[in-house]
Amino acid sequence: MATLRGNRLVALDRETRDVLSIIEDKGRIRDVWLEGDVLYYITNNTDGRGNPGADDDQLYRVTIR
Repeated sequence: MATLRGNRLVALDRETRDVLSIIEDKGRIRDVWLEGDVLYYITNNTDGRGNPGADDDQLYRVTIR
C-alpha cells in the first residue's frame, strides 16, 4: 500500500495485522503494481511546484522474494 502523506510503501499482514515498511525516503508514492516477483511503484514529488529535480517523478522496479 502506498502512503502519500507518509512517503513510504508498506505491506500489511492480513493475519497478524502487522504493518511492515518496505520503501521510505523516495517522496510521495502514487501507485504500486506487483507482478510475480517484481514490484513497480511511481513517485510524484513535483506536483506542479518548483523545478523538477533528477530524482522527481520516477518509475522504480524492485525484484522481491
